[in-house]
Amino acid sequence: MKPPVLHRRLIALLAGMAIAACVVMVTMLVLPRQDVADPSVEYGYVYSGAKSSSVAFVRANMDQSSLLMLGSSEFSTPASAVPQIPAQTFGTNNFGIRPMLVGEAFDQCLWHAIALGALAQDGLPRNKVVFTVGLGQFTDGGMDSSTFNTRFSYSLYRGFCENPRIPYEERAYVARRLDEQGVDESALRAARKDDPVAALDGVVLGAMDDLRLRSDLVGVRGRGISKVASEVQEPNWDELRARALEDAQRMSTTNDWGAEDHFYTTQLEPALEGLKGARAGETYTDTPEYDDLECFLNVCDACGVEPLVVISPSMGPYYDHIGIDRQTRESAYARIRDVVARHPVARLADFSDREYEKYFLFDIVHFGWTGWIDVERAIYEFATEVS
Repeated sequence: MKPPVLHRRLIALLAGMAIAACVVMVTMLVLPRQDVADPSVEYGYVYSGAKSSSVAFVRANMDQSSLLMLGSSEFSTPASAVPQIPAQTFGTNNFGIRPMLVGEAFDQCLWHAIALGALAQDGLPRNKVVFTVGLGQFTDGGMDSSTFNTRFSYSLYRGFCENPRIPYEERAYVARRLDEQGVDESALRAARKDDPVAALDGVVLGAMDDLRLRSDLVGVRGRGISKVASEVQEPNWDELRARALEDAQRMSTTNDWGAEDHFYTTQLEPALEGLKGARAGETYTDTPEYDDLECFLNVCDACGVEPLVVISPSMGPYYDHIGIDRQTRESAYARIRDVVARHPVARLADFSDREYEKYFLFDIVHFGWTGWIDVERAIYEFATEVS
C-alpha cells in the first residue's frame, strides 16, 4: 500500500532537508575557515566587502606590526592611477607597518563604529586605529536606507554585540540607528540574542553568513601579495614626495585642477556645464553623521583604542563650481574637528586646508599623488610614536 500523499510530501521534505544539510556540511569542509591565514601572504591591501565583514579573517591576518585603517572608497584607488597608494608605499617596502585596510564605498561612521567594536573585542595591534572621513559622508539627509542595507554586515554587528566593553549607551544608540536605517529586525534581535528564539535564529543566521563569507573569501585569498622580507627601513618622505610630484605632473596634463587626465576628460569635463550650481542648497548640517562619528569615538574610548582621524579635503575648485561655497565646507570641517576634540585620546590629521592644493587629490574627493604621501607620513608617525 502506498503511503498517504501527506506522508510522501513529508518524506520528500525531510529528504530534501537532509540533502541540503549534507551539501552545506561538505561545502563547509571544503572551504577554508575564515580564520585560516597564510603567513607569507599579505591581504591587508585587498579591497573587499567580504574581507571587511569577516572579523576572523581580518584578525587572523594581523600581527603586532599591523595597523588597522578604516575607510571607504579611497581604498579602491588603483596604483595605475595613483602609484602612491598604501599597497605601493607600505606594501612594497618594509617600513615596519603593515596596514590592514577595512571598508568599502558607502561605509560611513555608523558602519565603522560597529566594525571597530567587533574587531577590537580582544584589543588591536598597537591599540591604534586610523579612520578617514570626508565631507561626502556628511551630506544633508544622511545615507539612504537602501544603500546602508547593502553594506550592513550581520557578522560585524554580532561581533559588536558580543564585545563586553561596549557600554549600554552605545549599544542602544547603534540599535536605534540600525532600526532607523530599516535593517531587518529579526536579524538585529538574533545578533543580540534578545530571547531564546532570537538566539536560535542567530545560530542559523550565523551559519549562513559564515558559509557566505568563507565562499567569498576564496577570491580574496587569490588577490594577496607576498610579504616584504627585507629589513625594516626608515622611509625617506622627501624622496617619496618628489617622486609623487613627478608622477602627478606626468599624469595630470589636461586641466588646471590637478585631476588625473582620464578621470577629467571622460567623467568630469563632460559633466561640468550641467553641474554648475547644482548643489547650492547643501548645508552639511541635516545629517546624523556627526552623532555617528561621536559614537565611533565613544567605541574607541571604551575599547582602549587610540584613533587618528584623518580629515580628507574635497577639491575646492570643483565644489565652488557646483555651488557649495568655501564657508559652508569650512563649517562642516570645523564641526568634525569639534567632535574629535571632545575625545582627549583622539588624534587629528587635518588636511582640510588642502582643498586648492594641486595634486593632493586625483579626482574630486580621493587622495592623489602627493596627498597619499602626506597622509601616509601622518599615519606612519602616529603608528610609530612611542606612548
